[in-house]
Amino acid sequence: MPAPDWDAYLSAFHAERPGVAEEALSRALNGAHTPYRWLARAVSSRAQLVLDLACGAGAMTRELERAGRTVVGIDLAEAELRLAARRSPGPWVRADALRLPFADASVDAVTSSMGMVVIRPTAQLLGEAARVLKPGGMLAFMSPSVRPLSPADVRTGLLLAAALRSTPRFPGPLELTDFAALLRSHGLTKIEDRRELYHITVRSRSDAELMVGALYLPASSQSRLEAGIRFLEQQVMRHGEVRLAVPMRRVVALK
Repeated sequence: MPAPDWDAYLSAFHAERPGVAEEALSRALNGAHTPYRWLARAVSSRAQLVLDLACGAGAMTRELERAGRTVVGIDLAEAELRLAARRSPGPWVRADALRLPFADASVDAVTSSMGMVVIRPTAQLLGEAARVLKPGGMLAFMSPSVRPLSPADVRTGLLLAAALRSTPRFPGPLELTDFAALLRSHGLTKIEDRRELYHITVRSRSDAELMVGALYLPASSQSRLEAGIRFLEQQVMRHGEVRLAVPMRRVVALK
């Protein structure tokens, strides 16, 4: 299978479907909390200036808001930033996360909910985050992972992939085997590497359309996307609902 033109695909995806990834991930639950809340809990309460990279429509940025803190949402997608600005005042900045318009050692924390699997190259992204962090500053990010999964989760995922004739893909790797060494090479020390399993419940066709529409599927045609939606609809008709697993990984490092 030829490698997709990720720059073109991502540009079109976020121009045509702003906010869809945020809406889907906001429905992912582990108990009563979402992945966004899980990541926000990792950020020190003392952090006053926080950069949220690849902020999209701003779900993570808004989760980080608190009295006495400024959270700057940063993204390249204009449509996502316009939607973010309609939902909250920001500030929102259109910028390349590999060339941040911030001075060296000027921010308290850098976060990203999806940047580590979307922004490439990863090493350059980490280097830029380290550059703008103050000494003692925090990098906290999360990304989709390949584990943990139950046997039932694996079965549902495989059946959906068969209907789509594809699996969700990202520009960057889901699993970096020696992340601690990569962080150290940029002057960052890993202090946490945790995983949690979330589930999104599909109960209707509109839920199914949202879920399939939120996946990065550069190799799937429109007919295959519809086949995936129909598969989820059939599961809902048979069982009343279908639960889709969303395993997530959270890494926290200090400068």
